[in-house]
Amino acid sequence: MRRRLPRTGNRWLALLSLWLTVAPTGLRAQSPAGSRGAAARGPREQWDGLPSVHEDYAGSASVEIAFVANAKAGTVALLDVASRSVLGVIDVNPTHEKSDGPGAANYAQDTDLSPDGKTLYVSRGYVGDVAAFDLVSGRMLWRCPLNTKRADHMTRTPDGRYLFVSALLDNRVYRIATATGKITGHLVTGVYPHDNKVSPDGRWLYNTSLGPIATLPRAADAPPLTETPGYPYQLTIADARTLKIRDAIQLDAPFRPWQFTPDREGIYAQLSNQHAVISYDLATRKVTGRLELPVKPGVTAKDWDFDAPHHGLALTDDGKTLCLAGRASDYAALVRAPELTLITTIPVGDAPGWAEVADEGRVCLIANSRSDDLSIISIADRVEIVRLPIGSGPKHITVTRIPAAVIAAFKARQ
Repeated sequence: MRRRLPRTGNRWLALLSLWLTVAPTGLRAQSPAGSRGAAARGPREQWDGLPSVHEDYAGSASVEIAFVANAKAGTVALLDVASRSVLGVIDVNPTHEKSDGPGAANYAQDTDLSPDGKTLYVSRGYVGDVAAFDLVSGRMLWRCPLNTKRADHMTRTPDGRYLFVSALLDNRVYRIATATGKITGHLVTGVYPHDNKVSPDGRWLYNTSLGPIATLPRAADAPPLTETPGYPYQLTIADARTLKIRDAIQLDAPFRPWQFTPDREGIYAQLSNQHAVISYDLATRKVTGRLELPVKPGVTAKDWDFDAPHHGLALTDDGKTLCLAGRASDYAALVRAPELTLITTIPVGDAPGWAEVADEGRVCLIANSRSDDLSIISIADRVEIVRLPIGSGPKHITVTRIPAAVIAAFKARQ
């Protein structure tokens, strides 16, 4: 519903009020103290001293939204979790960039949101960059080229000041300042860095690497690598401020999507070229549990891409249930944790490639990358509630709460 404005002289005041409600933080006037600090520092390429660039909307009226990156379409779809409905899409390739790579087109790999819910960040796959968009208008705010052929998994710091994104083919993770869209540093990881996570206090960055993938080679005409990576299969732990590596843990097999256990002393992970989920203890650096998962009759290596027969792992907030995307066998698996015993498998669309938990742990969202739809799974009832068309080539899903005023403005634009 459109918001009606008064016909009196207060019309422009009302317009200003509405704009302040939905405008990106970076477009508003800075306080005098903030302006002086920015001027004294020059370009924002230091960790210490950065002003807070986002507002905290904790406690405000908000809506739980799932952001689904559609790699082939170059769009991000917004799903209202409560109503199970798609509110609209944002075109994250507005300039129609063309960049090919192995497998399907990839113009939207991963997403994240600013803490105030007004800015969408997108790792744009084979475009090789990260771009920021105003959520309401869809306008591109900045883009940050990574000089790579594959921008991959991405995360942001809890304060919203930085993004970390893997340059998969270059053995680097870049740090980007969200206020400016500028690279502020990088670290060298294991071979083919993939998933990234930041500790809740923002102190530590965790990255896992895949090792070389035969079906995803580095281009022959790519610039030569000048840095020596770590192990092929590595968990890298680095200081998020200094980017100095605290630990480089050699793994027996490459982790695909993974999550910390609730106490953050262990990890649940899927593995390359294996139909299994494991638990891993960080203190002993050993696998402590393993569950072999069902394989549909007739499945071969042609049924998955890039060494990932299983790709998508989410854990409920109570730590009791894992939801797994079984890409090769077209199912979602529910698994008891920490026991790692199978509850059930639920048929979904073609090639499910990501999983996220939503609605306070009641549902699991599964992105089906080849059938271009999204399955919503009831965890308690162990059934698929609904399957929704979502866009071409859905990949990652980001679930977060967005201020209701921002969503209302987005819907009005749609």
